[in-house]
Amino acid sequence: MSTRNPDKLFKYCSVEAAKSILKNSALRWSSPCLFGDPFEANHNMAVNFDRETLLTNAIKLSSGMIFASDNPRGDTPIINAIKRWRGEERFSTPEEAEIVLRELLAKMVDQRMENFEEFLSSWREYTKSVRVCCFSSRPDNPVAWDQFADRHRGICLRFNCEPGAYLCQPKPVEYKHARPAIATLKQQIDGILYNLSSASPDFESLLTVNSLARKLEQEWRCFRQSTLNRISEDESTWFEDYPFDKEEVSALCFGVATSDQDKLELEKLVKANFPSMRCFQASLSYGKYELEIQKTNSAA
Repeated sequence: MSTRNPDKLFKYCSVEAAKSILKNSALRWSSPCLFGDPFEANHNMAVNFDRETLLTNAIKLSSGMIFASDNPRGDTPIINAIKRWRGEERFSTPEEAEIVLRELLAKMVDQRMENFEEFLSSWREYTKSVRVCCFSSRPDNPVAWDQFADRHRGICLRFNCEPGAYLCQPKPVEYKHARPAIATLKQQIDGILYNLSSASPDFESLLTVNSLARKLEQEWRCFRQSTLNRISEDESTWFEDYPFDKEEVSALCFGVATSDQDKLELEKLVKANFPSMRCFQASLSYGKYELEIQKTNSAA
């Protein structure tokens, strides 16, 4: 998918959600923990290490360097100590070296874990306050209609996302085999042994990755920070409805299976609240697994 920012984005939703959007001229923006996808990055993300795992692995790797055939590379306190011990032939067995290494590395691991806990706290505060709204790049995406528009019974709204618009600076979702990690065991060990800074990942980037299996959704995400002075600890409340100007949304498309009754009700809302909005209808392309979008004959 092209990462060039589109000038339009499409919001797929159920009929009930559409009625709320059209009545209130507002979209719901939520914390990722409310997306209902266990693979989403959120405040409860697990890491593959704890203090003892980190210490044990750092000791094993350092001990291996002491008895390896070649000198380790690097110029950090622990690497220089290993080089010195190798030259002195200080240790006869890995077990003997590990006793000394445990005492030396324990304080370094404790400091690393303290820094990580501060970082983890920042991540949790971010995911508590960030608000995300999800869109697709096309109005004729069969997968998006199925997944997000009530299996083609819902609708699709076209929003402006040019610079300065309500949806300015959308971010494309990347689709990968590997899930994003807030931190890894390897990163922490490298930090201890090689004195590498624990550079914080861009939190937003953790929220713009999804499984390669979902690539056909062609999703884009927009981000805001909560405007509330105080956010509840109840994660079920981590959402806000942000209003938009009526000029921001220019078209509504009915799904292949949207009922006639729902169309009538939505057309009334469009006429009452968005007189300049155009209505379209999705239909099946003959002989293809594709959709065609055509303007309706409605006066809306």
